[in-house]
Amino acid sequence: MADSHKVAIVTGASRGLGAVIARVLAERGHDLVIGARGAEALREVAESLRQRGGAVVTVEGDITDAPVRERLVDAARGLGGLDVLVNNASELGGIGPLATVDLQRWVGALRVNAGAPLVLIQLALPLLAERHGLIVNISSDAAHAAYPGWGPYGSSKAALELMTRTLAAELRPGQIGAVIVDPGDMRTRMHQEAFAGEDISDRPLPDVTVPFWSWLFDQQPLDISGERFVAQKAAMPWLQPV
Repeated sequence: MADSHKVAIVTGASRGLGAVIARVLAERGHDLVIGARGAEALREVAESLRQRGGAVVTVEGDITDAPVRERLVDAARGLGGLDVLVNNASELGGIGPLATVDLQRWVGALRVNAGAPLVLIQLALPLLAERHGLIVNISSDAAHAAYPGWGPYGSSKAALELMTRTLAAELRPGQIGAVIVDPGDMRTRMHQEAFAGEDISDRPLPDVTVPFWSWLFDQQPLDISGERFVAQKAAMPWLQPV
């Protein structure tokens, strides 16, 4: 089922999962605002998306920079509004024990993975309210499991998850939905950074999540708001969020 005249923002969209989510939305007829730090890769993704017929605006830069967030929201406004906001941009924060972690590195992961999504949501709320839109925050099983070495990343994603559930409760009266999505282990650059020097070819590519995204974007935002979904579960179990 294709949507028409809808607009989505996807951060971290120059590769991997973000590019896949943007592609699914483009195939559903959404106009897109896509952001990332890598200008060349972002342009390549945008060109591919435009071949599907919709408008695509690129915003290069770091999501922790206020002007970048403002350009993302202004671009959506210029396209007519905002129906879906996907906070996908993430920072690993390095791998190492929390007992010796550099505080600035931990704060850096928190800023990218939880702080930037929150302030981008705040900025986008007027547009989302007009369309009764959906906020999608990308998390990880590291938000729940205590993986040695993953402290900065896991704790920042745990913050993102509680923030999302709280927003879902607070925004329901305004008919704005917010969900958490754990995409699962995938063969991405960030995952390779976490397992430096190891072979991760046994992990699936991000395309494995396409059936989930196709299902998610068919749902009414308030019907799923506040839920946590695992994208790689088989046989349509998304109807039973975790």
